[in-house]
Amino acid sequence: MSFSRTPLGAAAEYLFYSEILVYVEGHTDIPFYEKVLQGYDCYIKPRGGRKECKKLVPFLLKDNLPFVIIFDGDYEILVSTQSEHSRVILLDRYSFENYLFEEEPIEQFCRHRRPRANLEKLVSRFREIVQNVEVQFKQLIVLDVAHQHSHTGYDVLPDGPQRFFGQGPSDFKDSEIREWCGQAAQSIKKQSIEDAKSLVDEFLKRHRLIDLLPGHFAFAIIRRLIIKTVNRSIADDDITIPLSTSVWDLVKTRDHNSLKRRLHEAVQEAEKIRESK
Repeated sequence: MSFSRTPLGAAAEYLFYSEILVYVEGHTDIPFYEKVLQGYDCYIKPRGGRKECKKLVPFLLKDNLPFVIIFDGDYEILVSTQSEHSRVILLDRYSFENYLFEEEPIEQFCRHRRPRANLEKLVSRFREIVQNVEVQFKQLIVLDVAHQHSHTGYDVLPDGPQRFFGQGPSDFKDSEIREWCGQAAQSIKKQSIEDAKSLVDEFLKRHRLIDLLPGHFAFAIIRRLIIKTVNRSIADDDITIPLSTSVWDLVKTRDHNSLKRRLHEAVQEAEKIRESK
């Protein structure tokens, strides 16, 4: 629809849908929100990235338009989790993939994929990963935060964490991580690193470091654990979709409960506004 190519056109899209529009950043987000919004008359629509979603916010704020926008937390959650509007939802974790990194849905997935598999070690492996990530990746994340907040343009993290993976399901290569940290630390002021460390330390009072990993990092770690457990290759979508469904039934953390409540309230609020127009 050519009408929706401009921000103004997109902001008026709600007029052409009978459902409440819920905008997300990308296509891969959709299954995660379909389950939690099941039972509500809404349509989840990807906008093609964070920047495109942000273009809609001023129109929602100015005219109180009846739609919902969901943003990944990214590193913004280190500074503030307060959104500009009750229908502008900011995740409490880096992205939706971080909400999938929970023991129960991963165990259920592995059990369904390979019913006879020995899953006794899965729980200990899961907890080892959470601990190892916090110990081994903290400095790398601190440096990434420092560079992003300083707008240096330096890419601290590689496209995926596979280069850091050890041979097992839960270990990482210390030497490789240290090398990347050393390179990243050379081009950033020490004060910027200290400031970033303070932000990360404050975040860790309430969360795990795994919740702050970029989503593709978190998912790659989930995928390795699952594949090593069931001993077979599985497509990304065949992991993401089942986990996105089961996590809402099995996990009741503060972050999951808060997100569910805020999403439900936002859609209900949009429905009331639409009825009044």
